[in-house]
Amino acid sequence: MMFDVVTVGEGMLRLSPPRYERIRRMRTLDVHVCGSQGNVASNIARLGMKTAFATKVPNNALGLLMKDHYMSCGVDASLIQFVDDSRLGVNFIEFGATPRPSAVVYDRRNSAASTIAPGDYDWDEILKGVRLAYTDGIFPGLSKNCTEATFEFVKAARRQGCQIAFDVNYREHLWSPEEARRVQSEIIKNVDILITTQWDSEIVFGYKGSYEDIIKKFHDEFGCKIVAITLREVYDVLRGAWNTMVYTDGRVLHGRKHEIDVIDRFGGGDSW
Repeated sequence: MMFDVVTVGEGMLRLSPPRYERIRRMRTLDVHVCGSQGNVASNIARLGMKTAFATKVPNNALGLLMKDHYMSCGVDASLIQFVDDSRLGVNFIEFGATPRPSAVVYDRRNSAASTIAPGDYDWDEILKGVRLAYTDGIFPGLSKNCTEATFEFVKAARRQGCQIAFDVNYREHLWSPEEARRVQSEIIKNVDILITTQWDSEIVFGYKGSYEDIIKKFHDEFGCKIVAITLREVYDVLRGAWNTMVYTDGRVLHGRKHEIDVIDRFGGGDSW
């Protein structure tokens, strides 16, 4: 089957106490499937395109829950591999209420997805005719073998003539800024469409200055055809603003600023 978009990475469970309760006092939990690369595949499938998400999940009911979720979003699940004696990554979200910020506790070490390694997928076959190959800075940070698997994915996408999109998406609990920059620099030089934020650009790459300066620096250093930056203003935990800026063909394009009520900010960047 030929796909419009193929993504690779990790699907997780998000567990959150209801009604702005604290994690330390939780008694019940709301359960959601989360994970940036799967979110992208799901959102694009909702727009009517053929997408596939490549990942590994435990060979148990939790793995089936993940597969069922992505299928319900219209994502092709044929690239989801089941792994015996493994676990699913989990994160606990504590939703804030002014003046208390939201908080996240990750429990993802040694997950099934972190075992993805070179040779697990025949990327040259999978990516034939694919319009867009996508992953982000979370996936190579999961483990050394995921780093090598990311390189393999990107190189195969380049061989097959796919457009390649990548989100810097830095997570400090996975690796240091220095290690993230070393690995991501190797990836980004092969990327057509780069997505970043002011914070990730400064923390990982040391880029400072105006938003225009930041996206031009990525273009000048790595040669990305399109560099997009999301501009987020946080007034408090329930109010904010969203805007975007894109560098392409020597021009800077400005989006329209949206004032927003924050219902659930997690995954906003993935949907964008």
